[in-house]
Amino acid sequence: MLKIVCKSKIRQFIDCQKVIEKYFSYKVLFHNCNTSGILNYPQAHFDMVRSGIGMYGFGNDAEYQSNFRPITILKSLISQIHDIPKGGYVGYNFGFQADAPTRTATISVGHADGLNRIYGKGIGFVYINGKKAPIVGNVCMDMLMVDITEIDCNEGDEVIIFDEKHTAEILAETAQTISYELITSLSRRIKRVYVE
Repeated sequence: MLKIVCKSKIRQFIDCQKVIEKYFSYKVLFHNCNTSGILNYPQAHFDMVRSGIGMYGFGNDAEYQSNFRPITILKSLISQIHDIPKGGYVGYNFGFQADAPTRTATISVGHADGLNRIYGKGIGFVYINGKKAPIVGNVCMDMLMVDITEIDCNEGDEVIIFDEKHTAEILAETAQTISYELITSLSRRIKRVYVE
C-alpha cells in the first residue's frame, strides 16, 4: 500500500514540477527524496536528494539495511554500584522494587542527555562488558539505573547505550519509535568525539 501511495505522490509531484517550470526563466532545482526515497524510488531523485538518517548509517528499510553501517556510538560509565535487598526500591517514586536481592549500577546518562523516560522500567537496556542490562526504575534527568545482578562489572566500567552492534535502531524499537528520534534527541551536553 505504501509503495502505491508513494508512486501516486511522485506523479503528483511531477505534475507540479511541470507547472512551476513554466513560471520561471531559470532552472528550478527539485528534490523529493529522503533516505527511504533514495533507496526505493530512483525515478524521484530529480535534481537533488536529502539523505537524513542514512548519514547515520540507518536505512529504515530492512531490504537495504545490510548495506548500511551505523556510525554513532553512545557510551557512558558506571558511576556507582548498589546492592538492593529484596523489597528495596530504586529511583524516584519507587520506580523499581526488587523481588529478589538485586545489584544495580547507576549510569551517568539521563533524559536531559536525550535518553527519554520511556526507556525506564525495563523497556530499555544498555550493555556492560558485552552483557545486556535492563534499565530499572525511571530514567532520571542525569542518570539511570540498571540491573547488573548477573554481570561482572565495577564502578568506572564502560557502558554502551548503543553502538554499531547494539544499534540505536534496536534500542528505539523497544520504545516503539525510530532511530532518528533517538539520535537527534541527544543533547549538546554529551561530549562528541569525531573519528575519521
